[in-house]
Amino acid sequence: MVMRSFIKFIFLSFLCLWFLIGCVPEAPHSNPLDPYLFSTPTGSVITGTVFSRYQPVQPLKGVMVQLLPDLQIQITDQEGHFEFQNLEPGEYQLIAFRDQYLTDTIHVSLDQTDDTEVANFFLDALPQVVRVHFFSEHIDQWWPGEIYQAVLQIIVNDADGLSDIDSLHVQIPSLNFQKTMEGTARVDSFVVKIEAGELPDGSLQYLIETPSFVEIIDKSGGKTMSEPLRLTRIIDVTPLPVSPANLENSTSSPLFEWQPVALPFSYSHIVQVYRVNTGIPVLIFTSEPLPESPTAYQYPDSLGSGTYFWTIGILDNLNNFSRSKEASFIVP
Repeated sequence: MVMRSFIKFIFLSFLCLWFLIGCVPEAPHSNPLDPYLFSTPTGSVITGTVFSRYQPVQPLKGVMVQLLPDLQIQITDQEGHFEFQNLEPGEYQLIAFRDQYLTDTIHVSLDQTDDTEVANFFLDALPQVVRVHFFSEHIDQWWPGEIYQAVLQIIVNDADGLSDIDSLHVQIPSLNFQKTMEGTARVDSFVVKIEAGELPDGSLQYLIETPSFVEIIDKSGGKTMSEPLRLTRIIDVTPLPVSPANLENSTSSPLFEWQPVALPFSYSHIVQVYRVNTGIPVLIFTSEPLPESPTAYQYPDSLGSGTYFWTIGILDNLNNFSRSKEASFIVP
């Protein structure tokens, strides 16, 4: 981290100096006694090109290449090329740095005064976080009881291609907690659920008070760590379904009604309907987010004969969610 900060400092200093020098016109060399009039570069040369790591490789412009111990710096051109001239024989170290890429180092030996060595870099692009959602879910249910869990969803990208991403892990350093994230139907999307029982005292409150991080690792071992993540809210309150309930008969287009709740933040309602097939509930409908009031919703379609249950949930603007117990009904 110290080396990376030092390199960034040198890079910014070099850019400022380059700009100032560019503002001063070059002095004419018309004087025949000027020692630079007929001079040509002398000494050894280190030249090279910086490429992306994987096929088909592409030249990378704007890469800062630092030469040690001379403290010279070159910025690669459109073709990814750099060159250091007039070097004495000896041992040199080249460091290639570009934001969002893994810094790389090459050692070069110059044995003769007029030696030329080629040193090409193939930089590993680091995975990048595109978007993160971190929210809580409270699921109340008759059996086996309430569930509190946090859901972390992340969208990632990698300039070397998404196939270069090896694994993602959510970490809570203060709790010595780590859990691997799973892929989803989208190749750039990953998710993990953290249940309250996995945390001290069985409480999600730790995720509000304590920062979590996502570590992304690519196949070359390059790592990216997300910004600190915290839950914003845990919703303990759930609305109470009123009708239909308790296996009462209903029309094929039931009117779902529930008791209002008073909360200190804005929220929407979500109605979900499940059909019970041989004892197994299957989700068949989820409403669009509904306003805080009214506290009723007409099912927009027609249900076939069978046994059902429905739930009413609260969803805030950060995706934190709390769902009621099931209310059962029958369509004759």
